[in-house]
Amino acid sequence: MSERIDDVVELYGPPVPDVEPDNIPHPKRHNLEPFRDSAKTRVLRFWLNIIFLVGAIIGLVVYFYTEEKELAYWIILGSCVFKFVELALRILKI
Repeated sequence: MSERIDDVVELYGPPVPDVEPDNIPHPKRHNLEPFRDSAKTRVLRFWLNIIFLVGAIIGLVVYFYTEEKELAYWIILGSCVFKFVELALRILKI
């Protein structure tokens, strides 16, 4: 039994001591790290997102309020290109 406990302690570390819930150390979260991209890239990503949102809304309006379904598909597809570019900039941290 003691060997199993030693194996667990070796793998996962010692048990957490009794501490108050407010004082428990938490691991650093990735989404709290500062931005690594430049200010120019942030501004570019902002405008690419605006173009995507406006294009998507226009595409939806054309789809639901006109008979031009194929035109709506092309508008939405074109706006998705802007989103993919923004996504690539975000993932590659350019």
